Amino acid sequence: MKRSLQLNPDNRPASAEQIKDWRDKHESSPVEVALGSFDCDPLSELRMSDSIAQFDMLPTLNPDDTLNWILGDNSVLPMTKAELISTLAEVETTRAVRSATLHVKALLFKQQPIRPTPAQLANLSFWM
Repeated sequence: MKRSLQLNPDNRPASAEQIKDWRDKHESSPVEVALGSFDCDPLSELRMSDSIAQFDMLPTLNPDDTLNWILGDNSVLPMTKAELISTLAEVETTRAVRSATLHVKALLFKQQPIRPTPAQLANLSFWM
């Protein structure tokens, strides 16, 4: 009886589509900034921007003029308007730098004669 050897799909070289998918997942994953881990997908950034624009009108402000913000790790951080403004700027900068790095690395991965495996691509530190 002849045995068939099948590779674990996570150990095969990644397809161009898998590289693109992992790049996109990492691009929107939370970023670490001075005040903690913040979600940085487009919807999260829009929520933060809207909260800044309408800060004084928000019915959910705390008595000390802070807003409870849910971080990327689901913990709660009371934030002032100034903290939200500086955090949004830091999140946008961090995301832009990470996105640029991810796009360059994705292109390099696609051009390599032996591409990384999906298991390697799943690890953000492999990209950075």
